[in-house]
Amino acid sequence: MVKRLNKSEQKRFERKTIGIWAGMKFTVGVRRVLIMAMALVYFVSIGINVFWITTLFAVASLIALFMEFPTGAVADYDSRKKSLMIGYLLFTFAYFGIFLVSSFWIIAIFWIISEIAWTFCTGAGGAWVLDNLNVGKEKRGIVRLISKGFLFQKAGFLVGGLIGFFVIALNFRLIWLVGGVLYLVLFLLMWKYGEERNFKPEKAPAGYAKKTFMKAMESYRFLMHSDNRNKRVLLLASFFGTMVWSVFWIGMPLMFIQTLGLSPENLSGLQGVFAILTLAVPLFIKKNSIDKGFKKYLFWTVLINALAVILFGFSNLLIYGIIFLGLATFLSGIMQVVIDSASHYYSDSKIRASLGSIDSINYYIANAIGVFFGGIGFVTIGVPKTLIIVGLLVPIQGLIYLAMREN
Repeated sequence: MVKRLNKSEQKRFERKTIGIWAGMKFTVGVRRVLIMAMALVYFVSIGINVFWITTLFAVASLIALFMEFPTGAVADYDSRKKSLMIGYLLFTFAYFGIFLVSSFWIIAIFWIISEIAWTFCTGAGGAWVLDNLNVGKEKRGIVRLISKGFLFQKAGFLVGGLIGFFVIALNFRLIWLVGGVLYLVLFLLMWKYGEERNFKPEKAPAGYAKKTFMKAMESYRFLMHSDNRNKRVLLLASFFGTMVWSVFWIGMPLMFIQTLGLSPENLSGLQGVFAILTLAVPLFIKKNSIDKGFKKYLFWTVLINALAVILFGFSNLLIYGIIFLGLATFLSGIMQVVIDSASHYYSDSKIRASLGSIDSINYYIANAIGVFFGGIGFVTIGVPKTLIIVGLLVPIQGLIYLAMREN
């Protein structure tokens, strides 16, 4: 029996929940700009071949996708909080491990563990905060919450970029130590202060194999229902979009360093500066009401972003690269907020984490395909030409969104 809170207690609970949510998104922001964006460059700097690295990324994504439903079952049957804590602890172990070793094969093991760690977090974080705040079916409430999360994440981008500017210049290897410490702190915060409200564990047959199968079937039945066409369209568009955007985001650092002559620490600092630009994304979305639907936002944003990517690939001067990447980063921020909001809006709270697992499986397969072929493109036709091809393919994602039905 959950104790009913008075108004003062409810506000404190909501502030605490949003505070932990802020910590989650902030850490994800630091991770993306300091580790995910710089990992390829770091591995190259210690002498590992680009093709071997991109193959590792692809294989790790394929391994992780098999963990998505078991970890989603943990979140939907037992506890979103438990799932998140397991993920944060695995991240801590993986990043500390990469910090301590230089052997490619040992690094590969820790990198795969970090991908598995992410499967415990996908879906569970959004499900945890939406349940606690009880806004799972309020379009404006979801968009406001996702927008706040985006702000916290971009604050992580800014801080991560600034940390990278100094840390990479001192010792590139330290990025893994920073990542491990952040996830350890996040684990302790969730363990000490995280609560779980408006969620009841479900009784199910013992054993996660059965639980996983049941949640998988429930999720796929939901997706195949005629009323859930928009969720299917979002999945298809995200699959194609992930394939092409994964190539862009791993190729972008190589473009700056190998073609435009930027040093790794300056690239990290530059991405932190771009985070300031994307802080305007929630304001842009607020000024351009989303109440009429998600479709038009996504179509036009993707189309303009494709042009930014093509121009970035053609850049032969550093200033042009900075301008076009800045535009692509801002537009990608809009896409991220709207896609995440739409995905949660068209989900069922009871299976929200498992549906998030389907989103992640979708991502992992597409990411593995994109990264693998991106690696081939980088070593055969070069980074700039590969990114131009990516830009030419991006509009297909926008066309897929046109199949959505607005409410």
